[in-house]
Amino acid sequence: MLTKLKPSVKETLIIYGSGLIITILSVIFFFIRGYPLVTTATETLNIHTPPLYMIPIFLPYGILIGEVIWLWNEQKERHTYILLFIECIIVGIFSFIRYIISIPFSGHVIILLFYLFHQAVNNRFNHPIRFLIGIVVLVITIIFKIYLWNDSITFLLGVLLGITLWLPGFIYRLRIFRKE
Repeated sequence: MLTKLKPSVKETLIIYGSGLIITILSVIFFFIRGYPLVTTATETLNIHTPPLYMIPIFLPYGILIGEVIWLWNEQKERHTYILLFIECIIVGIFSFIRYIISIPFSGHVIILLFYLFHQAVNNRFNHPIRFLIGIVVLVITIIFKIYLWNDSITFLLGVLLGITLWLPGFIYRLRIFRKE
């Protein structure tokens, strides 16, 4: 069925569909497992993270996974989708570590900074909806982390780690494009 669609429609379905599927799976996961307590850099608050905070982050992460699937499906620039796949795994591991161990950095912010820089630089703002999704999720994250939970430390460490995880791939891509 997908073979008869225009490439731009097929790309949209694969990328946003992956984001939606991963987001739905996260809803199911947290419904079964329950939402964790809010853990800041200095303390654990006696409140559970709300769905409005926990669920939206999976949409940008799913979009990244969808981009890997799209690039692999189209067999374009093999080094690009392999690199993006490895970056997604590393970003996911760091974010999951934050979920299971109370290390003082924000997994949400790691994903968002990586995602936003990827959309801005690697995709060159060619997909403004993807960038806007990241901005909306970032605003939600800022409201909860900084204003409601007074947790600027994990936010700032997440920013540093997100940029740090994005930078090696960016430098690698620069070298590849300079050679071409």
